[in-house]
Amino acid sequence: MIILFNNKFITKANAKISLFSEAVMYGYGVFETVRTHDKKIFKGKEHTNRLFQSAKLLKLKIKHKKPEILKMMEKVARKSPHKNQKIKVIAIEEGIYIISTKAPIYKKLKEKGVSCKTIVAHRELPKAKSLSYLSSYMSHKEATKSGYYEAILIDEKGEVYEGAYSNIFWFKGNTLCTRKEEVLEGIIRQTIINNSPFKIKFKNIKIKELLKKKEIFMTQSVSEILPITRIDKTKIGNGKVGEKTKEIIDIFKQVK
Repeated sequence: MIILFNNKFITKANAKISLFSEAVMYGYGVFETVRTHDKKIFKGKEHTNRLFQSAKLLKLKIKHKKPEILKMMEKVARKSPHKNQKIKVIAIEEGIYIISTKAPIYKKLKEKGVSCKTIVAHRELPKAKSLSYLSSYMSHKEATKSGYYEAILIDEKGEVYEGAYSNIFWFKGNTLCTRKEEVLEGIIRQTIINNSPFKIKFKNIKIKELLKKKEIFMTQSVSEILPITRIDKTKIGNGKVGEKTKEIIDIFKQVK
């Protein structure tokens, strides 16, 4: 693990903040999770911009400029022994923490797909990546404890929003659909929207209708694109990764 605090490398033992910090007491802070490929940061500017957008929503002042933070991320990426990394950028009142660890490998999950559990929950301030992340964390934890990969957040009426840690896409014929409002504006989500060979439509959907779709996938910064082949006890399509989803994955590889 590589840790940078306010542009200075520190050890894990020295990575400390006060128990009475607002980040600890109230979850007052924002973060971004960034992926590297061959030590090159993917969509670094976009992640940095969203970090500042989140901070603005929370009225949190970031002491460093955007180019400085991007250079810090690059500095950490170069120091790490791993080519493919998961880098977390945390902005709190004390300053900027940047932490790098080895990125997990998702090849088998991309080939076989993952299962998701629906959970009635909703993130506060979905437009901001806040450290106050309890509803997402608890939903994801409940899903994984039950043997699922991810949680899909729905409301009491069954309307689908997003994954606990991801955005959700589905196909309606040859149209690729995703929710527009009240969800995190994911970086990978936007990359798919910008580069999809399929027509994009923003729409809401109830879980009972989503379960009827033949192809569904999720996007998140670290795993990027993962096909969803089962939700709760329902098999999606034929239970295998769909051809349109494979096409999206192949196109994303070219974008990287």
